[in-house]
Amino acid sequence: MAIFEAIFPVFAIALVGYLSTTLRLFSARDISAISRFVFVIALPILLFDSLAKIELPNHINWGFLASYYLVAVAVFILSMLVSGKRFSLTAKEQSIFGLGSTYSNTVFVGLPIILSGLGDEALLPLLMLISVNSAVLFFLVSLMAERGMGNGQSAFTIAVRTLKNLLKNPIIIGLILGLFVNLLQIPIPASLANTFGLIGQIALPSALFVLGASLSVYKIGGHYGEAWMMVGIKMLLMPLLVAFMSIIVFQLEPLWTAVAVMTAGMPVGINAYLFSQKYEAGMATMSTAIFLSTALAMISQTLLLVIFSEITQIASSAV
Repeated sequence: MAIFEAIFPVFAIALVGYLSTTLRLFSARDISAISRFVFVIALPILLFDSLAKIELPNHINWGFLASYYLVAVAVFILSMLVSGKRFSLTAKEQSIFGLGSTYSNTVFVGLPIILSGLGDEALLPLLMLISVNSAVLFFLVSLMAERGMGNGQSAFTIAVRTLKNLLKNPIIIGLILGLFVNLLQIPIPASLANTFGLIGQIALPSALFVLGASLSVYKIGGHYGEAWMMVGIKMLLMPLLVAFMSIIVFQLEPLWTAVAVMTAGMPVGINAYLFSQKYEAGMATMSTAIFLSTALAMISQTLLLVIFSEITQIASSAV
């Protein structure tokens, strides 16, 4: 019951956003303005403030990153091959399918759910995943899609362009600046710290509202077979493989395992749709998958929280 009470507000706020847009209480222009505020100002400040103040570990937990990203890359490639074989997709469409099958909604859904369910101790491992997630998967989809288009560009050229685009991303800028302030131990004046704190308090509720409002755009658009396969790979296969790597191979601590598995099981990230628009491939499938996976996330993430709460309690009592 406590877990449901912790996670329910996350989806309730998203539902308010969805209904507000569906009932036309807010126009598309209104939502666009709120979304821009969240993405350009509120979330970057929240991430900057969190990373600037968090206690960094003495060493990087490479097993944690490997347990997630080895699976992500493997599932990306597997999804491309399976979708090409099963649905006869082109190379460009396969790359978009691979992105949708691996790219988690770590910011709009992951942050509020994991912090609500697992507490502030989960922030460090989650920030580690957020900071690397876009770089790895955006590079893969850009490389595969543009190679599939036959434009002859080298992997190095694509990598440089992808890196430049990432460095313009407000979320990435917030993370980099927060890490910079933390490592150099730069003091933040109390007046600024209070301002950042206030903005941070509204960041996640605003992000959830925007997420719900966005679902009125990402409606079910057909291609059900492809969409359900994408959702199944994303929310079932990927978290199972990450659980295997985290628990059996790298034997991570329960909290870090929980963050890795829950992040792997998050719904398809909205940015995946932006890539499908960019390359004009798989837009209907991606729209359907985003809607379905986000709707299913309330059930799947609640179940994962129940499971990992039990594991954490058992581990704590054994110490």
